[in-house]
Amino acid sequence: MSKFRSLDLDLHVNQTVDEGTSVMVNALDLQSFILRARVLKLYRQALKIAHRAPPQARGELKQSIRQEMEKNSECKDKQKIRHLISEGLERIKQLDEMLDMQGH
Repeated sequence: MSKFRSLDLDLHVNQTVDEGTSVMVNALDLQSFILRARVLKLYRQALKIAHRAPPQARGELKQSIRQEMEKNSECKDKQKIRHLISEGLERIKQLDEMLDMQGH
């Protein structure tokens, strides 16, 4: 394992912004960065599929997707995040198939 992978970059990094103000920024390690990208991709896919739903159900479905994402937004356990991604992919696959069967 390279020394970069073993670094735990859940560090706080000082970053200087306009007028010399210092702000704390969370740096992500590579695994966290990749997981975050996978979560965002899942969210976009779910919203794209929800857009195919009938207009009267679309808003509620999008709201439900958002609530589910927000409910788990504070999770830091990488294994649990992987599990949630897998579960989410399965759920949007089922939704996609159901919409296909209904002709949407």
